[in-house]
Amino acid sequence: MNTVYDDLASMGVNDVRIIGVGKDEYNSSLEGMINGRDLPWVADVEEDGYPVWEDYGAVQRSTYFLDREGDLIYQFNITTLDHTDPEDYNYLINLILDYRANNGPSVIRVMQDSSTIQQAIESAADGDIVLVEPGSYVGNINFLDKNITLASLIYSGFRPDEIENAILDGGGEGPVITINEGQDQSTILLGFEIKNGSSEEYGGGILVENSSPTIDRNIIHNNHAGSCGGAGGGIAVIGESYPHIFGNTIYENNVSGDCDCICYFGGGLYVDTPSWPIVGGSLTLGNTFYDNASDYGFQLFRDHTQDTSIWTPIYAHHNYFTFCPPDSPDVYPLNGWDLENCHTIDLVKNAPPLPEKDFYLHPIYPNPFNPSATVKFDIAHSGIFDISIYNILGKVIMSDQMQLNTGAHQFQWNASSSPSGIYFIRLGYGTNFRTEKALLVK
Repeated sequence: MNTVYDDLASMGVNDVRIIGVGKDEYNSSLEGMINGRDLPWVADVEEDGYPVWEDYGAVQRSTYFLDREGDLIYQFNITTLDHTDPEDYNYLINLILDYRANNGPSVIRVMQDSSTIQQAIESAADGDIVLVEPGSYVGNINFLDKNITLASLIYSGFRPDEIENAILDGGGEGPVITINEGQDQSTILLGFEIKNGSSEEYGGGILVENSSPTIDRNIIHNNHAGSCGGAGGGIAVIGESYPHIFGNTIYENNVSGDCDCICYFGGGLYVDTPSWPIVGGSLTLGNTFYDNASDYGFQLFRDHTQDTSIWTPIYAHHNYFTFCPPDSPDVYPLNGWDLENCHTIDLVKNAPPLPEKDFYLHPIYPNPFNPSATVKFDIAHSGIFDISIYNILGKVIMSDQMQLNTGAHQFQWNASSSPSGIYFIRLGYGTNFRTEKALLVK
């Protein structure tokens, strides 16, 4: 239920409470309990304002849904669901959202309720959630004047690999996403692959203007900005904008054009003079930047009209770059960015999935995990494969060689003896390697 709670919070759902996990007399605690909370099954207990569960005839393994007035509206045996099964997991998330919508913000599903994302946005009200089914959606998306969440449910901790199956494709006809009507951080863009946008001026992938949305855990690549000058191949933040940019992978975007000038800035991210985003901030919120291109600020560019020796740098901790700290071609100007606690992406950057060539390492699940994680991979031919696990300092935690046959394989890594932190699981065959990042939270 921890992951359910975290995923709901990521979608801006802050009015759903998971208040306890019941246990029987034989267990002092159960793995995955929210903040260590527990509710005895047989005692008449009301702690921290919790309901008295005896009133509902609580039984072991049941999950109870209460409305905003505290009345019981539904219950079922939670053990009928497998939290590692994507269908079961999505069922539970959607069940919670549907009950919440009975007397609260709506959920609009594409393609179930609306045939296009833009139609869903047009019919949405502030606070609503637009959930998008897996698929490729070609066209440009404008948030209009709505403070809403646009999310793909498949971003969840159990199947982060499927982000690449929720594709927003600009088709080369303007920014893929435009948010420019004064939205605040309650506007959320979450869990998409965003590509093939093209703008003559600003923001090939995402254009944020005079707005402050939350841009969270997207893959933003192969977007373009520029004609005779331009900025922000991946993301452009212009005007008085204060967005939160967390956990995105931003690569192979470019700013270029036909004019012979030094006037193409911010291949990955461009920030206008009056704007003030938060970019990253912790190990779990950091963005990854690589292989973006422009004249200045390949990865990050901050515009300026004043003496930069006295300005306050933009907060951009715990982001990932090819080199840490990055140099001035990658980040410009260097004193315009607070890049403390940056990381290199040697062990994070993955080649695009190529299951038909050698092998493909799936993202680790669940992720975050405690204490066990599943490592799944597909190989195209038999051979000897190397498996290694590193911590954030590059120390080898585990290393092994396996003779494997063609097909799908997986193994469980039990990290019960390792401390909380980021780990890198690396699969190698000959000179080819694939690496996935996993977060252990105890």
